Amino acid sequence: MSCCSGGYCQFKFPEGPPLVDNPVSSLNANYQFLPYGTLLEEGEVVRIWMESGQSRSVIVEEKIALSFSADGPYSEESEGRVFPWQLIALDSGIDYDELMHWTTHPLYNPNETPVLLKYCHPIEVKPSLKMKFLGWLYKLRNL
Repeated sequence: MSCCSGGYCQFKFPEGPPLVDNPVSSLNANYQFLPYGTLLEEGEVVRIWMESGQSRSVIVEEKIALSFSADGPYSEESEGRVFPWQLIALDSGIDYDELMHWTTHPLYNPNETPVLLKYCHPIEVKPSLKMKFLGWLYKLRNL
């Protein structure tokens, strides 16, 4: 897979959970706007990725179908809930004005329902000094 048409930045993702359709701007992204929907379900383990080729496994916490009005996006199933649209635009790598006025964007497709994915990042245990030392002793023992 290449992130540019010239093929200058060639990379391949390692095997693992399925990849989300669009890249994110940061691997710490909590939200992602997908303009053409997705088949992913809540609770599914997926990988978010950046155009640089880095990826990270996350859990889809919520999948929210969006509708658009003159005021911007909203969710009929989450009435009264306020979403941080600036953060969503930043995490998704989309300009805030494009997100708020998606129905006027040239890539808008009225036949597709846009969705908002909220991610849950699993806790990554960083090895302590003791764990590193025990690992080193184990390697030394098995020489």
